[in-house]
Amino acid sequence: MSKNVIITGVGPGIGSSLTTYLGSRGYNISLSSMGDSVKNMAEKLNCDYYQCNLKNINEANEMVRAFVEKYKTIDAIINVAGNYFSMEKIEDFSPADFDSTLLNNAKTFYNISKAVVPYFKKQKYGSIIGFSAAENVYLNGSIGYSAGKGAVYFMIKSLARELLNYNIKVNGIAPGFIDKSKHEYKNEALLYRDRYPSEDINKAVEFLINNNMITGEIISVAGGHNINIDSGI
Repeated sequence: MSKNVIITGVGPGIGSSLTTYLGSRGYNISLSSMGDSVKNMAEKLNCDYYQCNLKNINEANEMVRAFVEKYKTIDAIINVAGNYFSMEKIEDFSPADFDSTLLNNAKTFYNISKAVVPYFKKQKYGSIIGFSAAENVYLNGSIGYSAGKGAVYFMIKSLARELLNYNIKVNGIAPGFIDKSKHEYKNEALLYRDRYPSEDINKAVEFLINNNMITGEIISVAGGHNINIDSGI
């Protein structure tokens, strides 16, 4: 039986790559985002979509409600919204940029989680997957990007603990630097010095969707670039 999966925050990068991959694997995919790319991707793959602002909790609630009404159950919801990566120093990073980066990375994950949890509790299972970032990305990114992705990391840990008794899994992916233009798979060597294609990230997401005993984990898909980086904790 095909699983019903919602992918939120779909753009031309990892969202499109993940949608294409899971669609080719037989999943029933529904998409949500505010931009036009979600409409184009949905039409290309002949799947449902809902255009909404994920930073607005009311729109996130309505999006989840619409998909549940149609499909009755949801097996997984994956939020890929965020990005806003930059290498600006704090002196050049404005308060407005900080707010936008934090909202796009952290509040979108909060909103989709808050919207879907009541349905997951009712059906007594479900999988929530968020996107944080690998340490080599954190340490090269702006303070706003690090704050947003760090918030996702710790929300995953907190939610996983809170939802254990409801058979709801909460996990994350921490990607390294992704080449958004490479949608074909190329098996690069570890510590490859260029950006990686997203195929292995897609496989990690599928693994988390289908594994029943993993929760509260953030899988780093970074080609080994984190091994020699001290977390500072």
